[in-house]
Amino acid sequence: MDNLPSHAVTGEAPVRHHFDRILDPIYREWFRTRVIGSENIPEQGAALIVCNHAGAFAIDALMVVHALEVNSTRVLHLLGADFLFQDPMREVMSHLNVHPANFESANELLQAGALVGVWPEGVNGVGKTIEHRYQLQGFGRAGFARLAAINNVPIIPTAVIGAEEAYPLLARVEGILDWAGFPYLPVTPTFPALGPLGLIPFPSRWTISFGAPVAPPQSDNPLDAFACSDYVRNQLTQTIRELLSHRSSIF
Repeated sequence: MDNLPSHAVTGEAPVRHHFDRILDPIYREWFRTRVIGSENIPEQGAALIVCNHAGAFAIDALMVVHALEVNSTRVLHLLGADFLFQDPMREVMSHLNVHPANFESANELLQAGALVGVWPEGVNGVGKTIEHRYQLQGFGRAGFARLAAINNVPIIPTAVIGAEEAYPLLARVEGILDWAGFPYLPVTPTFPALGPLGLIPFPSRWTISFGAPVAPPQSDNPLDAFACSDYVRNQLTQTIRELLSHRSSIF
């Protein structure tokens, strides 16, 4: 069992159970999710799950969490943007194993033996408009590679197909939600035009592919970290292209 620090909440059972009851039919029946490579998830010990990001509302992260719950014995701890930790969302995030996306928090989780999920594209990934779907955005400062080097943990490149079509982003209106701390207002074919109903995703078919583990960089110096980050990004790009080429239907 992961030896997590006291502040790294593992999710209260009633909250997790209720949340899983909502996610499971979406995962199984609505998205008809197919999982590839679950054998690449380490049965114990720390590791980094590094994923592509998309879908306007970041539902892809929740689907990866659920895929691991269904196909392995591991609990995934997510790193989330600062705006997710404003009241009243802060308490919800703690129940869902979402932690602040900073180096110290991630490092402590890995030292405790946790499985940590990283989406290096950040807001630029989840906020891609539809004409840029499945085009990976920049991976920032290679922070995940430095974390892997410092903690000597493997990196699992994880490709997600389907999120781009679940919430096809037509536009992002920036500035309008600054008062609430949100980076932009997403505009999809149904949201915000249909109000809350617009939050229902399209029933796209999903594939989640957990790739072969990538060894951490030999050191955490910038050259090694960026080389590892570029390698992982290229692996994800290649996997995404292969999955798309074999996809028979979006829906």
